[in-house]
Amino acid sequence: MAASSLPQSGEKPRDIKLNNRRIVLKLLSQKEKVTLGELAAESALSRNTVKKCIDFFLAKGIVADAGKGSSTSEGGKKPDMFTLDGRWGSIASFYCCGTELTGALYTVSQQCLCQTGEALPVYTPEEVVAGCKRLLDRMMAESREHPGPLRWVTCSIHGIADIHTGTVLSNRQNAWNGRVPLGDMLREALGAPVSCCNPVRTMLLWEAEKDKTVKDNSAIVYTNGTGAMAAIIRHGVVVQGKRCVLGEITGIPLGFSAHPASDTALGGDSLGDLVCRKKLLEEMASQPALFQTSELSHLGRQPTLNDIFTAAGMGDKLAQAVVRYAARWFAVSLRQLLFLADPDIIIIQGDYVGAGQYFLDTLRQYVQSYVAPAVDVIPDIRLSKLDENDSCLMGGSIIGLGSVFADDGLYE
Repeated sequence: MAASSLPQSGEKPRDIKLNNRRIVLKLLSQKEKVTLGELAAESALSRNTVKKCIDFFLAKGIVADAGKGSSTSEGGKKPDMFTLDGRWGSIASFYCCGTELTGALYTVSQQCLCQTGEALPVYTPEEVVAGCKRLLDRMMAESREHPGPLRWVTCSIHGIADIHTGTVLSNRQNAWNGRVPLGDMLREALGAPVSCCNPVRTMLLWEAEKDKTVKDNSAIVYTNGTGAMAAIIRHGVVVQGKRCVLGEITGIPLGFSAHPASDTALGGDSLGDLVCRKKLLEEMASQPALFQTSELSHLGRQPTLNDIFTAAGMGDKLAQAVVRYAARWFAVSLRQLLFLADPDIIIIQGDYVGAGQYFLDTLRQYVQSYVAPAVDVIPDIRLSKLDENDSCLMGGSIIGLGSVFADDGLYE
């Protein structure tokens, strides 16, 4: 347990009581069910202190009785178990990627009640807000369980979003101009507190929540579609400056003519689906015989990115040539991040989350060749286990839950 969570000498008894309640509620939020003994052991608080905290939250309706646990090996009395009460409140999480809007409704115990989406008629702040309102009303009506009061809303949106104020400073493909008070607009429409942030941050929080090695080390989530973004977490804390530009650290576009070995290349538009498509067309034109023997020629349609990844994994020579080309671009971009942030782990998200083992092995080889001899051991490079959409929604619920539990009034 972090030393900062422990009561400090000189604290007033009231402050110690509130701090103890924070500690216990945080531990509860991280577990499905837990006993008083387990909470006492993990919090370094006495069993009696933990029981008083649990009784306080039971009275508020935040915590519920979760039945009996297993008896001891000696056959002792089965201990009482406790859990967050999902009926106490709900959290709405939205992810907007251009005109594609998705939303999910979660309990405070992070159980997903409903998930839905729609295509917006046009990509404007007003339509994003209206779309979120429509999705929220639909989810409230269609959720398989009755949701509690809406406690928080999170909206992940491409661009530079100030997570403190909800102001969007720039946006995907420069579709919005100036400073857009998206948080205030959503707050007025949905009637709940709102956080707005870049999706790479929400994806990073989900990765840290589900994988202890990500939370305990230094990690980067690198997502790539029509542009490249990355965010950094160190020992469970997302690194973020006052200008909230984290999430744009690799957003420098390159043309296809740029040399992959360039020391200044950071990635961008040429790293997504377009890279593979352009390279595929080049290979088809220069090696028509190879294309005729490729599985990609038998699809009867234009190959998708996933078609190329699948064929490469099956040993298709043409697909592997395309994937090697894309992996070189990735390696150059990751080389810059490696020297900038020195991460222990790099997690690939976005278009390449389903790239497969052939891409991953090739990427690791290129990264190693581009950083040697300066770096002997490259970071653990891995593909995310969840797609971008679901990762953003679940990460948004984590932001919402953290914001709800940060309210001082909850512990009074």
